Amino acid sequence: MKSPKVIFGISVLLLLVYIIVLSQQFSSVQEIIPVHYSGDGGDGFGSKNFLWLEVGLNFLFLCLLALPIFFPERMFAKTGDYLESSIEAAIKNRQLFLSVLSVLVTIIFCGLSLKEIICLNFI
Repeated sequence: MKSPKVIFGISVLLLLVYIIVLSQQFSSVQEIIPVHYSGDGGDGFGSKNFLWLEVGLNFLFLCLLALPIFFPERMFAKTGDYLESSIEAAIKNRQLFLSVLSVLVTIIFCGLSLKEIICLNFI
């Protein structure tokens, strides 16, 4: 089983790559971009600066998830009221869940707006 810290590191790496790509491509992004989608496509539009808001929200979310991953002794009670056989197994399972959640949220945050940043021209 992978360490939760390694899995969490993947989400941080994904966010850093997204920030680099956004920084390099920001000047070529259209001024008005879709910020909300429905079944018919984009139905809400906003400034391209909204892309940096997504980065900030993702960073904030990763900071909140990092607390129980890196400091479990302060975040989880030692009462033994867990379904798992030991407290250590319970904490490890919760850390693993949170680290996988961090990767999924980062992929969603970055992936939804990636098509606005990278313009693919097919001939």
